Amino acid sequence: MGENGRKPQDWEATLDDPTAPLYTVGVVADLVGVDPQVVRGYDRRGLIEPTRSESGQRRYSRNDVARLSRAMQLAEDGVSSAGIERVLELEDRLANSDSDEAAQR
Repeated sequence: MGENGRKPQDWEATLDDPTAPLYTVGVVADLVGVDPQVVRGYDRRGLIEPTRSESGQRRYSRNDVARLSRAMQLAEDGVSSAGIERVLELEDRLANSDSDEAAQR
């Protein structure tokens, strides 16, 4: 077992998990093409919610990166900050509704 309690071969499952908090602010900023302060700003507004490492460092998942990317697309399209929050909220509700509906089948 490794330091984090995982078996060494579990790394592939971790990389495949879109909810695994793997990416630092700098990596996310590079992936999305923005300054790290922009990533932190979306974090402060609650649009993305990273987990924290034991040392307090922000760690983002692939889902967080996708959500930030969507927010950036909306901003580029001229959607206001409040509008971005509302669109993301509605998209989350729709995704949850679709998941609930599929689970009932």
